[in-house]
Amino acid sequence: MARPTRSVVDESLSSPAQTRLHRIARLTEAWAWLAGVAFTLQLFFVGEGPARLVLVLLVPVVLASWWLRPDRDGWVVALVEGVVAHGAVFLLPSPHPVIGFLFAVTMRRALRGHAERYPLKAMPALLGYLSGFGVWVVVTPATVTGPLVVSVVMPLVGLAVGTLALHETARSARLLEDAHRTVEAVVLASPVGLVLLDASGAPQLHNERARQLLEWDAGAPGRVPCPHGPDISRCGDGCRSADDPVEVGVTRADGTTGVLAVHAVPVEHVSEQHTVVTALDVSKRREWEDALRTRAERDELTGLAGRTHFLHLVDEALRGGEAVGLLVLDLDGFKEVNDAEGHEAGDWYLVSAAERISRAIGPVATAARLGGDEFAVLAPGHDVRDSARLATRILSELARPLTGLGHETVMRASVGIAVSSPGAGTTELLRDADTAMYVAKREGGGRIRLFRPEMGERVLARQRDKADLRTAVSDGQLVLHYQPIVDLATSAVASAEALVRWQRPGYGLLGPGEFIGLAEETGLIVPLGSKVLAGACDQAMRWREQGRALGVTVNVSTRQLSAPAFLPSLDRVLKTTGLPPERLTIEVTESVWADGAAMRGLMDVRETGVRVALDDFGTGYSSLSYLQRYPFDVVKIDKSFTGALAETGRTAGVVRCIIDLAEVLGADTVAEGIETQAQADWLRNAGCAYAQGYLFGRPDLPENWEPHTSIA
Repeated sequence: MARPTRSVVDESLSSPAQTRLHRIARLTEAWAWLAGVAFTLQLFFVGEGPARLVLVLLVPVVLASWWLRPDRDGWVVALVEGVVAHGAVFLLPSPHPVIGFLFAVTMRRALRGHAERYPLKAMPALLGYLSGFGVWVVVTPATVTGPLVVSVVMPLVGLAVGTLALHETARSARLLEDAHRTVEAVVLASPVGLVLLDASGAPQLHNERARQLLEWDAGAPGRVPCPHGPDISRCGDGCRSADDPVEVGVTRADGTTGVLAVHAVPVEHVSEQHTVVTALDVSKRREWEDALRTRAERDELTGLAGRTHFLHLVDEALRGGEAVGLLVLDLDGFKEVNDAEGHEAGDWYLVSAAERISRAIGPVATAARLGGDEFAVLAPGHDVRDSARLATRILSELARPLTGLGHETVMRASVGIAVSSPGAGTTELLRDADTAMYVAKREGGGRIRLFRPEMGERVLARQRDKADLRTAVSDGQLVLHYQPIVDLATSAVASAEALVRWQRPGYGLLGPGEFIGLAEETGLIVPLGSKVLAGACDQAMRWREQGRALGVTVNVSTRQLSAPAFLPSLDRVLKTTGLPPERLTIEVTESVWADGAAMRGLMDVRETGVRVALDDFGTGYSSLSYLQRYPFDVVKIDKSFTGALAETGRTAGVVRCIIDLAEVLGADTVAEGIETQAQADWLRNAGCAYAQGYLFGRPDLPENWEPHTSIA
């Protein structure tokens, strides 16, 4: 049966020093009362003269104050003690009873410890005795001898020294008691459990927090466990000498589990056989760490491995020495799904893709979400053929119809494959797989590509193109050429279309077809478009100052229109240059209809008075309902129609229908790609209002561009 132990709090209140102090206090009080009673009896029976009755009555007053107000007797009592000591010198035949009374008074006050009680309040009794002795010497004929003085003074010196020592002892004990109580308060409020173990590992002292944490029954403490067994004092794995705490799992009374951080430290200067153990509840911290670890290892949305954890797994697989296949997948068309259906639908789309990828690879590989709509698959032990088969299974699984969006959808993905070679690291393997995926996407998506070294060269070239284009936008390498737009009825130039060119060092002048796609891909289309718009408006105002009242047409991408800053930027350009809004035409393609934000931006632009042109009409997925709901000022007929006017009557009929439709909708028509006079004549006769093409002028710099006619 375990022997009972005391808590740390109980021990602080019952220390040996405190016990001794209490014993001394009781003995002193008993002796003081005995001396006081004896002094009273001596005054009553031995005292001489009628004044003795007064003193016999005063001494009980002093004793009553000791009883009723032991710690609060005031200066009145102290003065009464002085009067009694002074008078007793004359009334008693010997000074020794008085000295005994003085010892009782001063020792009581010294024991109380407070500065205002000792020595100040002890002084009246001592001074009363000394003054009484002095008067006694003067009024009596007795001869003052050395032994007489010594018999009077030496007890007083002993009294002063003894009471002073008692006072300092009591004060030190009181300070010690305050320190103990401070420790008691700290231990009581501490969230840390404290246990003192003896040589056998049995708890000698502990606080209440330790009992709670270690799930001990009240009054019956058990053992302190460790990770290696039920008793930390018998652990042979270094728990008692470890610099860091060890963690121990505990089961609480309610059935829940927790984790304690336990630290065992030998007690110095007490006994090498004793050990202090601290226990701290770290259950919450462990839960947070586990949650953070899970979040780091797993993608929160899909449950697949996260990027950091996945790269760690690739590192481990490469250290295994066998071939490692790495697949990088990017979902084709995810941005369109996310924009059209909303982010919640986009998240569901990603979760569905993750489930299908996991189902396709089974237990032989590990899938991860690297970010956005990019996934990866680690296939240890897979060579090129095995990796290609795995990629094929993934694409087949993704291609199964998906109906959760309210309509049937088919997922497509671009897959890049890289297989490890001797000495290859994780970074290189991931880079190669990503490069192959990028090539698959550039080739149209929905396909698998295995990395080849020449792919890396093309990707590096693409990266150089991106860096150079970024420099071109910021350093003024972009130049504007202008192509005239002619009024077919008068053969006069009505306006000009601004066409951007890139004067790339070492490559010459590049047309938009060689870099606009790159600008769209990198997001540089927005700052590039802003520069083109500002430059074109500024050029239109220069022509106006020269007497050429020409409008200007600027191509604007869907990405520009959907940006919230486009409309303020347009307004700022018009105000800065002073160009009237009706002299500016914003030209867009039919793809704008697929982007709700861009369509709203386009209609806001039209409200400012700026004209809106629909480019390449008839080549995409034109909808008459869109033309009816979102009116355009200009409809441009693509050159694929005008170039085939002379080939078939069907093409001519289509062009005539476009012209008639534009007239019904209140829009002007501009025919592009006119290279012959016959084409121009046919379009004029068909009612087409405007035309542009090499017949009227090639795109050129404004200083080399001379319109045929100035229009007032």
